[in-house]
Amino acid sequence: MKLLKLLSNYKIYIIAIICDFLSFCAMRLAAGSRDFANVYSETIYHCISTFVGTLTGFIPLSLVEILLYVLAVFVLADFLRQMIHISMGISALLRPSSVSSKPLAKLFCPVFLLHLFLIASLLFTLYIFNCGINYRRSSFSAEAGLGTVEEDVNEETLVSMCEYIIKNINETTDKLISSTYSEPSIQSPEKSGAACDGSANSDQYDSIYPLRLYNGAYIGETMSTPRANASFLWDAGTSGLKAMAEIGQKYERLSGPYPFPKPVMNSWILSVQQTTGVYSPFTIEANYNRDIPYYDIPFTICHELSHLKGYMQEEEANFIAVLATIGSDDLYYNYSGFVSAWVYAGNALYKINPAKFSELYGTINACTLQDLKYNNEYWDQYESKIADVQEEINDAYLKSNGQTGGVQSYGHVTDLMVTYFAEHGELRY
Repeated sequence: MKLLKLLSNYKIYIIAIICDFLSFCAMRLAAGSRDFANVYSETIYHCISTFVGTLTGFIPLSLVEILLYVLAVFVLADFLRQMIHISMGISALLRPSSVSSKPLAKLFCPVFLLHLFLIASLLFTLYIFNCGINYRRSSFSAEAGLGTVEEDVNEETLVSMCEYIIKNINETTDKLISSTYSEPSIQSPEKSGAACDGSANSDQYDSIYPLRLYNGAYIGETMSTPRANASFLWDAGTSGLKAMAEIGQKYERLSGPYPFPKPVMNSWILSVQQTTGVYSPFTIEANYNRDIPYYDIPFTICHELSHLKGYMQEEEANFIAVLATIGSDDLYYNYSGFVSAWVYAGNALYKINPAKFSELYGTINACTLQDLKYNNEYWDQYESKIADVQEEINDAYLKSNGQTGGVQSYGHVTDLMVTYFAEHGELRY
């Protein structure tokens, strides 16, 4: 009877221990069997992601961000409450005439730690079944029928791809500007063209930047450019859903509904961590940093949305984002995709052939050069010990989930792009 009463009193903790055990077993099984990870991802996780994502998608704000604040308040309040109980217990011990078992029980029962255990167990279970197992599934490149991906990039193919990317960056920039400044009422459309003619050393740029586009985004961004407003973020989110729906018609595992991507209200937290976006396995949400440079927002949205389909490997998510943005029928999404592709491919080219990198870099239009310059300026202001620690934590996290390259995995998208470009001659799907 005492055992039954004990089990009844602590059943929630017993359930938590069982969930932790099952989560651990599932993770170990996924690590040892890719077939298990694939089946789980394509069946159970697919159903969970669709159902939960649809529900949380109705909430216009980032639910995980709200819950994070609520959790912080709860933990602090619970800690203070337990401290009060302990103080009462100590006071009772100091009054021998009033000692009772009740304050003694409060004094020696670590209720606060038990509550922390429950919270940790819940988060651990949600993480494993909504994220951890997916790290072990087959790659998108394999499912998309991409050939063998070599880490030793072919320099000739890389150069050709970089030339292709820059050509499209310049053409897309011209289209963006002409589509926005084609009306006679717009002042000096020729001036806009002059700012984006590829000449990197004009002194006129500061008086021309930035240029506001049709969707509220800015090209040639500077530190004084207004931050993204709600109208642009809504438009970017809507275009992101459409871009992922379009690529889903080509690749079945990317098909199906997506919840609306949500900008984090207090994006400063992500910027300090040098993070552009985050997938929440606890609420099945795609969250992104609304303060990052404009051109990076569409790419980040597609990157985070790809995680909701079970593609957790960072290079895979980046590759999907490249294909989705470049293949979109939204011109600004195309610009985001090509510029983001250049950032990765250009870095790889610089390591192999700095001279060729400098030659190609000089042919990029001035507006995009300013966007790239601003991107460096934006992240430089958040360089700190916190950012370094966050990078080390992220590196360890990725390696623990099978990404041996750690944070370097983000850059491995170049390997995938080169392989895809060698097979298709372009980066459109």
